Parts: sequence; C-alpha cells; structure tokens
Amino acid sequence: MYYLKYRPQKIADIDHKERRQLLLDVFSKKNDIPHAFLLVGPKGTGKTSTARIIAKLLNCQNNMFGGKGTSPEPCGVCDNCMDFAKNRFFDVNELDAASNRGIDDIRALRDGVGYSPVKGKFKVYIIDEVHMLTKEAFNALLKTLEEPPAFVVFILATTEPNKLPETVVSRCINVVFNKATPDELVHSLERVVVGEKLVLKRPVLELIADKAGGSFRDGAKLLELVVRMTDLSLEKVRLALSNNSEKKPIELLHLLLKHDSSAAISWIYAFDRSGGSSEWLLSELLKLLHDGLLVKKGVSLENSESNGAQEISIYKLGEITHQMKLLLEAYQQLKYAPIDSLPLLIVAATIEASQE
Repeated sequence: MYYLKYRPQKIADIDHKERRQLLLDVFSKKNDIPHAFLLVGPKGTGKTSTARIIAKLLNCQNNMFGGKGTSPEPCGVCDNCMDFAKNRFFDVNELDAASNRGIDDIRALRDGVGYSPVKGKFKVYIIDEVHMLTKEAFNALLKTLEEPPAFVVFILATTEPNKLPETVVSRCINVVFNKATPDELVHSLERVVVGEKLVLKRPVLELIADKAGGSFRDGAKLLELVVRMTDLSLEKVRLALSNNSEKKPIELLHLLLKHDSSAAISWIYAFDRSGGSSEWLLSELLKLLHDGLLVKKGVSLENSESNGAQEISIYKLGEITHQMKLLLEAYQQLKYAPIDSLPLLIVAATIEASQE
C-alpha cells in the first residue's frame, strides 16, 4: 500500500511546514524531552506517522540522542532504525485504544513502564484513538502520566480531543494536525509518483488531492486506485473518482432533506448494488452540507453553483445541521458496520420515523 510504503520516515519528510518546525524545536535539546505528547486531528493527517518518527528519533544510535552529531533526525541505517523499520524494536509499544480500551489493558501497560529499555534509550508508548479508553482506564493512565520514569515517553493520538479528561490533556504537549491543504497533498503524492516512477500530469494529482478531503492516507489510496487504469487522462480519472456511478450524491441529499425515506432507501440500495462506496458517498454528502451551510450563512465560496452548495442552502438551517449530525454519526459507524450501506440506510429510515 502506497500510504504505508511512502509514509514519512523523518522530520524532513513531513509535508506540513509548521509541524516540521515544531518537532525540530521540541527536539533541539536532548536533555529536555517532554514525557507526553497529544496528537490531535482528523483521520489520515499523519498523527501515527509522526508518532513513529518521534519514537524512532529518540532511539536512533547515530543522531544527537545516540550521542552523535547535533541533529535529532533519525539516520534510518543504524541497528535500532533498521529494527524499527521491520517492526521488531521492542522498546516501542503501540496500542489501539479502540480495541484495547479497558483498565486491564492500561494496567498491563503500567506494569511494564518501570522496566528499563531493552535496546534503545527510551521506551515509547503510542496509544491511538486514546479517547476510546474507559473512565477507569483513563484514571489508571493518569497515574502513570503524572510521574513516569525518565526513560518513558507517551504519545497519545486522537480524532476527538473533546472526549479526553482535562487532567490528561494538561500533562501533554499538544500537537494539532489540521487537514492537509491541496498543495501539501500534491507534494505528498509527488513523493509516491517519483518513488514508483509513475507518469501522471499535475492536474490529475490536483484532482486526486481535491477528492482526498484533506487526508494524506485517502490521497495515497486514491492514487493507488488510479494507477491501475490504462487511461490516465484527466477526464478518465475524474470519472473513476466519481465512484463509477451515474448517481449524484446531491440527488440523495435532496431526498433526505425532504424526508422522502422510501425514495432515499431505494437510491442507496441501487447505489450499493452498482458497487458504490458508502464511505465515499457519506464524505460527499457531508461536503455538500458543509458548503451549503456556509453559503446559507453568507460565506462566499468558489464554484458554489457547480458543487451544489446553492441548492442545499435553500433548506432551513435546522434541517441542514440536523442532517449533518445524522450523517456524521453514520460516517463514524462505518468501520463497525457488518454491511457498508447499513449506517446510511439507518439515516434514511430515521428521517421517516422522526416524522411519525
């Protein structure tokens, strides 16, 4: 997968200029390392990649933390860096709180914190989706965050910082990950194009960046989809990224906003049968509502006519925001749904139930 193959391996590879500089500033003094970081931002914006870069640079044998030179950048060739690249560096522990969220999981983590690193200088604990931890697990984690050993660094990552206890947030260095800009996405895609020796014109990369919705991960996935095509012209790529369906998301959105439940369910069923992606569809619906809301509140948008924002802005503000909440919940439920279209079908059924 391109996203994993070409994920940033050092600070210089990070596509966001301000984040690069922040990390260089934080790690400019090897004897003053924060013991906890909180990485906050939407999915696919580089939180996990950045966490892994921090873990690697702290344990590199050839940079300033290894006692050689003045740069914090990991060398990528020492034994520790090589082990890290092969996922066999035992001083870095990654935990997905979405599936390991209970107090027993954090107690097991806490029990291992006191032991010295096996090979590196620091033991690093990366906890992804940390907002999923239970209240009891947070309490157990807090005790460890308050007084960790000098050789331990915690890196917490979340898409929903509002769900974190303030006591946890206050003990971390907060690093915010905004959605990638089009230029940052194109820069990221160009790294893949060069590495894979692909021939793609810049307008095609700009189109992919536009469809990626600010996500580096989604941009790489779309690029991987596109390069399987034999015709890489702009129009053919545009057709491929429109989800190969003649149905337009705005059609469904009108049905939802008009509370036409039966027609909406039929539309979703036909879209699903044609091989359409529910994740893509929900993303497009939310973009339409986002732009429609902005136009409704008097914000001037480029291409508001062509992207459907004007059409959506005719609906009542309460209807727009209510639909945004329903579709956002459906989008969040996608990864747990046994059938991809199920969360969206529930939304369509809910609008009829709400009128009864």
